[in-house]
Amino acid sequence: MHMHMQMTLQLLVFFVVAIILGIVLRRLLKNTAIPYSVALLVLGMLIGSVLDYDIQTPFLHELKSAFLLASQLDANLIMFIFLPALVFESAFSLEVHLFKRMFSQIALLAIPGMVLCTVITALLSLSVLPWHWSVGTALMFGAIVSATDPVAVVSLLKEMCSRARLQTLIEGESLLNDGTAIVLFTLFMGLATQAQAEFSFMHVIGEFTRVVSIGVLIGAVVAAISLKFIGSLFNDSLIEIALTLVLPYLVFYLSEHVFHASGVVSVVTLALIYAGPGRTRFSPEVMEHLHHFWHTLSYLFNTLIFILVGLVVSTRLGLADLANWQYLAVIFAGILVIRTMVIVGFMPILARIGIGLTKEKSIVLIWGGLRGAVSLALALIVATNESLDIQLRDQVLFLTAGIVVLTIVVNGSSMRFVMAKLGLDKLPKAKQKTFAKVQHKISDEMVKVRESLKQDEHLKAVNWQAVDRNIVTVATPYKEEESIDTQVEYQRKLLESERQFYWNQFAKGLLSQDATHILIGAIEKALDGTPQIWPRPFIAKHWQIPRWANQCANMPIIGVYARGASYKQHVITFESARGLFEASTYILELAPSLSLEVEQLETALEQMTLVNQFADNTLNDFRKDSPHLVERVESYLALRILLNTERKKIQELTHEGIISEVDAEKLIEEVELKMHESKKLNQLV
Repeated sequence: MHMHMQMTLQLLVFFVVAIILGIVLRRLLKNTAIPYSVALLVLGMLIGSVLDYDIQTPFLHELKSAFLLASQLDANLIMFIFLPALVFESAFSLEVHLFKRMFSQIALLAIPGMVLCTVITALLSLSVLPWHWSVGTALMFGAIVSATDPVAVVSLLKEMCSRARLQTLIEGESLLNDGTAIVLFTLFMGLATQAQAEFSFMHVIGEFTRVVSIGVLIGAVVAAISLKFIGSLFNDSLIEIALTLVLPYLVFYLSEHVFHASGVVSVVTLALIYAGPGRTRFSPEVMEHLHHFWHTLSYLFNTLIFILVGLVVSTRLGLADLANWQYLAVIFAGILVIRTMVIVGFMPILARIGIGLTKEKSIVLIWGGLRGAVSLALALIVATNESLDIQLRDQVLFLTAGIVVLTIVVNGSSMRFVMAKLGLDKLPKAKQKTFAKVQHKISDEMVKVRESLKQDEHLKAVNWQAVDRNIVTVATPYKEEESIDTQVEYQRKLLESERQFYWNQFAKGLLSQDATHILIGAIEKALDGTPQIWPRPFIAKHWQIPRWANQCANMPIIGVYARGASYKQHVITFESARGLFEASTYILELAPSLSLEVEQLETALEQMTLVNQFADNTLNDFRKDSPHLVERVESYLALRILLNTERKKIQELTHEGIISEVDAEKLIEEVELKMHESKKLNQLV
């Protein structure tokens, strides 16, 4: 009992000290070019290297015991505690629309690409290493070291990449690649331990398909059931956030232990459904808290996992002789060459599918193939498998640990330099031009504020020259640079602004879930390929009343449901038409301030006017064709807007300290109860 208590305390000490070290390190690295993940790994290795020394001071001895215990933790801890949460956070923060457009490229890299890397790495290890490995062992090792790790890749990209497409491609590949690696590892582990003697290519394909399909199915089913439940809640942030925390672990457990499928694929499926079609099911006020919560949790887990990897690596790497280091160097160079060969080999296909791929981005894709916690966890599973030879276990663990360190330290720390050399550290030219126009807009606003401050009686002694030197935007008037075609970028910017307008309306409670879903869907269709402001066929299709509802309206029993479906569709049409009208009016006002050329502004205004007229005509037709519904629908919308305004005002008065938080909670509860009741009444026909 005392021993167990001691271990628990030591783990707590490790957790607290590791997080404090991470916080200090993050503060020290601010405004430096050193990636946080690389620095954490090196710190973990440094701590691991001093654990052999005998320490007499009681406090330091306690710290040493805590870090020693952490370095001997079970591999399954990394797999089951850290991985589900980190994979969920990474997939949940992806731009789902972009992921869908690039899915063909991501799948090509993550499945055939990963399999090819595994096989070629196995051939390399059989020909270079003198340890007489079996084919099963070589394939198992190939699967371990070919897995690009989402934890390492994502933490690096978020620090230095503002290119959404490149980030989505690398991140998406590492997420799915991980699922593939774990599946292949499990299959080849059976081969290496002779649990399954003969190797059948068809068996591997069949098993892989089963594992991935069941993984997707479990993620989708849990997502559908949980979203149905979340949709029935009303602004309960504690339950909604707690569900997103517990469900990734549930689907991971169900997949891995109950159905022996891919836990990573299940978690990715769950996260993508939540981030895409499920986003409108969460209460609007909760989404911001949700992203903050996951961002913080991801930071804590990343800090712990990189220090842990550093600790484990340093305690294992110290045992090797010089010859092994030479083999490690060969394998490291080999896996870089193999990844290059596979991506270059796939380039003709990658350049033509999804959103295409340039030569510069393919170089970043090759160099960004970092290995991390997943590879190390798989190697630790091998190291603790008693049915394998002890020397073989040490060899696999040594090589994997070495490759993890080399890819994170060498590739990770030089990534910024590589991107700068390729010109990918800046925005594309057309985006830069649009961005410069936005900065000019900010500058105009600052000039106005500056003039009003000059009139302030209490700011008469201001040294305006010193102030202006520190405010770059005030002094830089907007200049036209060389001629670049910015039409596509301009239209994309307008559509993205329109999409954000809908999310803001949804967050304020002025748009319902269904209306938001239709309007956002239409924007994402318009953004596919070359951005197109008009026409909007997606909206027109979703505004049609189901044919069966009109045909069955007067039938007994079923007529009630038909009239209900028809009424619901009328409400959605009216709401989304109203939202479209307001958004197009807003964009018509915004467009001139973002325009770079007269012609592109005229085209955009012409197309946006057509959208505005389309929405206005729909609203007028609705009033003409369904006068019996107009009063009811408009009354419900007016009530919802007023109740949202009341809630907003209570929140503002609370921030200003006029109402206490306890009183505000009671008032908001009353308002939300009225909202919930009005929603239920509106659904009854």
